[in-house]
Amino acid sequence: MKLNNPFIQSIGLLVMLAELPAGVALKSSEVSQQMNVSHSYLLKVAKKLKDAGLIDSNASKKGGYTLKKPIDEISFLTVFEAVEGTEPFTAGVDLSPIHTMFISDQLVKAKSQLVNEILSEAEQRYRQALADHKISEIVPRDKAGQVLQLDWKSIIEKNRSS
Repeated sequence: MKLNNPFIQSIGLLVMLAELPAGVALKSSEVSQQMNVSHSYLLKVAKKLKDAGLIDSNASKKGGYTLKKPIDEISFLTVFEAVEGTEPFTAGVDLSPIHTMFISDQLVKAKSQLVNEILSEAEQRYRQALADHKISEIVPRDKAGQVLQLDWKSIIEKNRSS
């Protein structure tokens, strides 16, 4: 198993949105430019976050993406499941090679079950580690501990012109 780009990009998008001043939204084109990903790709990632209830989108002239939930309520697991799904890691894994390693049906059954138990335990630990951490842990803060507020629109425009 390896982490996919949508998971990491989702975390980046959530951090960007957390840094926005109240009442400000970022358009998908602005986010895709800042994150250096294709616009259509970003739309797919953002849709998954919206469907999971993590962000809002407003298609008006001043609209764009905003956070729907407070960052201290968004776990890494919530983001992971929003973009990667909730299906077990071993879903669809072919365990038949284990069958060829043992001559006894009894050994095949026992060792296949043991492999499943080991992988299930690893997945549970992985998911628990993600559940134990919130997006709020990685959002930059000022000296007073407040979330750093950034004018992403100006930053993106400045990057565009340089």
